[in-house]
Amino acid sequence: MKTKLILAGGFLGAGKTTLLLRAADALRARGLRVGLVTNDQGHDLVDTALAGSRELVVEEISGGCFCCRFPDLVAAVQRLRDAVGPDVILAEPVGSCTDLIATVVRPLRSFHGDEVAIAPLTVLVDPERQLDGFASSVGYLYEQQLAEAEIIALAKTDLLDDEARDGRLNALRRAHPETLVMGISARTGAGVDEWLERCLSGASGARRALDLDYEVYAAAEASLGWLNATGELRGERPFAADGWVAGALHALDQAFAERGAPVAHLKIHLETPRAHLKASITCSGAPVSWDLLPDDVRADRAHLRLNARVGGEPAMLEEIVRRMAAETPPWIRCELTRLECFSPAPPRPTYRLGGAVD
Repeated sequence: MKTKLILAGGFLGAGKTTLLLRAADALRARGLRVGLVTNDQGHDLVDTALAGSRELVVEEISGGCFCCRFPDLVAAVQRLRDAVGPDVILAEPVGSCTDLIATVVRPLRSFHGDEVAIAPLTVLVDPERQLDGFASSVGYLYEQQLAEAEIIALAKTDLLDDEARDGRLNALRRAHPETLVMGISARTGAGVDEWLERCLSGASGARRALDLDYEVYAAAEASLGWLNATGELRGERPFAADGWVAGALHALDQAFAERGAPVAHLKIHLETPRAHLKASITCSGAPVSWDLLPDDVRADRAHLRLNARVGGEPAMLEEIVRRMAAETPPWIRCELTRLECFSPAPPRPTYRLGGAVD
């Protein structure tokens, strides 16, 4: 029996993880078995930790996007099929990735079509996303993500009033008249069931392979600083873990703004002896958004996982994160135990069916 594979892409901070976790809950409520595949250029993903805290069976593809780690994606899908026999696998490509039809969907259909049935490719759009301050190549990448979408989902519609929501939906429909455009709120669940029905009943036509300039695409990725870190918090006395998370996110956001470095996303996951917390900022100056905020959040120790994606040099990004950790209130010690910081290497897809890489 084939497993349904739902790919949900879109730029960094668009709400992909939040949507897929909501979708996983909805699918499990129907009695379906679900697996999840996360993806990142580095390691120690906040999203993987968040999914694990929700008791989902999750595979993480690290060290490159699905297109460049295609054999790893296939192996992860097979491990999920062997472990839980999922009816549906939800997969989230890296937020700086595009050309998914040619490099992921078509190869899966060609070489593994007897194992997976691929849903129409969904690309999420954050209604608050501004690309001011990012390199012009990032704007090109962003538009290419939308150009290959088979479903465009305007995310976070709960943040918009009716007039603003309808205006953004209509603008997307005018710009992409041949693509299904719909609104979704993973927070409230609005539109999620309709989106899932489209995915479960439909199939990717794999018709929209991009005429993509890989040099500009590579420049877009190279303009982004990428940081993943883990660490430990130790308090001389119990501290409010939610207050620490919010304070750290605001401090990072402010520091990047002072350096003229736009935020694509900042994510923190804390694991205390009694609870998990996860929060994010998905663009410069945005409020903190919580995915996990339990009632009892006081603790004297916690395991930290931090992911930051920012328009700027990796060295600047690392400097600011290390300073944030060092300037934690004096009764709380924050020790970073692992940190990687880099700009992504040029994409080198394993396959590109339907066109040649420039």
